[in-house]
Amino acid sequence: MEYNNAWKNFLISDLAGKVISVFKDVFLGIYFLKITQGNIVDVSLYYITFFLTYLICLLIVNRLQRLNLVSMFRIGIFLNLMQCIVLLIVGEKISNFIILFAIFASLGNAFYYYPEQLLIKRVNREDNFQNYITKDQILKYTISIIFPVILGYCISKNSYELAFLILIGVISICFMFSLFIKGLNLKHEKINLKRFFTNINKNGNRKIMTLLSFRTLFRGLSSFGVLSTLITIITFLVVSTELSLGGISSFITVISILVLHCTNKFIKKEKLYKLFIPLSIIQSIVVIMLTFSMMYFDINIMIHIGTLTISIGFLLVLLYNIVNGISNPIFETSNSVVYYECMCKQNINIEDEPNYVFWFEIMINISRSLGYLILIFVSKIGFNLNIIAVLIVAFTLMYIAFAYTLNKISKDYLY
Repeated sequence: MEYNNAWKNFLISDLAGKVISVFKDVFLGIYFLKITQGNIVDVSLYYITFFLTYLICLLIVNRLQRLNLVSMFRIGIFLNLMQCIVLLIVGEKISNFIILFAIFASLGNAFYYYPEQLLIKRVNREDNFQNYITKDQILKYTISIIFPVILGYCISKNSYELAFLILIGVISICFMFSLFIKGLNLKHEKINLKRFFTNINKNGNRKIMTLLSFRTLFRGLSSFGVLSTLITIITFLVVSTELSLGGISSFITVISILVLHCTNKFIKKEKLYKLFIPLSIIQSIVVIMLTFSMMYFDINIMIHIGTLTISIGFLLVLLYNIVNGISNPIFETSNSVVYYECMCKQNINIEDEPNYVFWFEIMINISRSLGYLILIFVSKIGFNLNIIAVLIVAFTLMYIAFAYTLNKISKDYLY
């Protein structure tokens, strides 16, 4: 009973990360663009600093052996709460301290996501990850329906301050629930990558770890990095208000939940991997077609669809988002399942779990940083709708490589 209550409290507490992620994914980049007068270099430097400092913070957090995993997780929630308080108090002047804020935010993420991944691993059996990840993704997408509209409305009507207050209130509730998490395995060992890879080679798992590493690199260059920022920017440039941006985000999330539900209900996970490569190719073709349309049509031309009158630009960015809303939940859910099932498949012991987490954080954050470095380089040439659209195509093509490695891991080692 104590274990079940602890897990319920953990689920509610974990909403803090989901809520703050919704804000960061949908609005934070736009907020930074606004307060820096559209300086994409400053925004990119924020993300690069955040991703690389996060790795250093992970090492620091891991060395705090006197703190157990739940205590770390609780501190992570509190630091995420403090991020919102800082944004509320400092306001637009945060643009003068954007690098310092990135460092502070990365520390909060390290305290939050390092223990979170280990706790998820320890409360699930090997055959339960598909079920857990699916439910977790549905919870995440439910939050992603409600909060973009609420926050978008608040921002459009009352600026960002009210949105920060709502985030502070929700995360405070999550923090209170975290005080009741008890009964979980809380130990964690120090990170030692040399020992980790010695064990990997000794157990004959070098090839699967190589594939998992490439999978993570390609993921950072596709679904989980600069591509999300670019799609958000191009959407905002066309719709022009946070309320419209939040509305589109919520609408796409509804599509994602339906896709996730149908995939989980009608396609067995042993068969799902066969869809990865065809889906990524179709996605890339559609995005290329949309990009050429964006470049060669006047996006301000109004068209009539029944009783609706919308611009070509709005229709194109809506299709951009729909394509990603269909593919992302399939890839992200499958990717999470592969991540945890491969940890079990390789018999990663408790002392090596922090090494497993840290290694893939290195891979994902290096690739994310590379994506933003590319964005900085390209922005020196120019930064307009056409260039953003071309970059979206380039990073979308990374989905094919991501899908290939995900397919190979699933086929050769799991199913």
